[in-house]
Amino acid sequence: MADILKLEMNLPKNIPKDLSGLLDVMVTDFSAILRANLVGIYLWGSLTYEAFDEACSDVDCIGVTRRDLDEREFSELDDWLRNNGEHNRWVQRIDMRFVVDQEFLDKSSRCCGFYPYTGRLVRHGSDGNPIIWMNIGSSGIDALLLELNYLKEDLASKAGDRSDKAFVHNSYAVLTACRILYSAHHRALVSKDQAYGWAIETVSPIWRATIHGARENRLKHRGLTTAELEQDAQRFVDFVAREVKRELERSKPD
Repeated sequence: MADILKLEMNLPKNIPKDLSGLLDVMVTDFSAILRANLVGIYLWGSLTYEAFDEACSDVDCIGVTRRDLDEREFSELDDWLRNNGEHNRWVQRIDMRFVVDQEFLDKSSRCCGFYPYTGRLVRHGSDGNPIIWMNIGSSGIDALLLELNYLKEDLASKAGDRSDKAFVHNSYAVLTACRILYSAHHRALVSKDQAYGWAIETVSPIWRATIHGARENRLKHRGLTTAELEQDAQRFVDFVAREVKRELERSKPD
């Protein structure tokens, strides 16, 4: 995870100039909007470990605040994201949570998020998603199982939903499950694309169509989630949960 408020932060060499420029503007403008409420703005995901893909990667960020955003802060951030989205293509790739310091894993904590499938800032509970990934080294497989539970809940909540949002979440769930399975076996983090390549070669052939379809759909960004896609994603996440639990049992001391 990289704090983009710090001037010495090194971004990957392959990111486009207009994305680097957007991050610079975010530092200046978000600091002015949030003032003393801002603790830090952090990058995570592919931007922090040389796995950024200009064709499909999101711009994953976390804004940490001392308290929940008040109405002025929320409104000004929402306006900033909407207005800048008209001038910079990368705003539509921002996946950003605003979370309260020390409340990352508290699902009752008030959180805000801006996601590619919403195009606006929305309020919701904290899910701890990026924090779980950052803590795999210390939290181990228990953290992976927690993340799988989030995926299951998300898929269940969108059953029957035929929106672009549900379509994006369906592919996200399958590819994130691939990352979880890789991490359970190797105790390491990799990008979705790296996990995809590993899973295609490693898991039973019966899952390859589901995994390949998720990767193709991720590149589309929009589409119609069929009942078959829903069932395939749910079954694959269940399969990964069973495999991760087996790995947990194998790793327990005798």
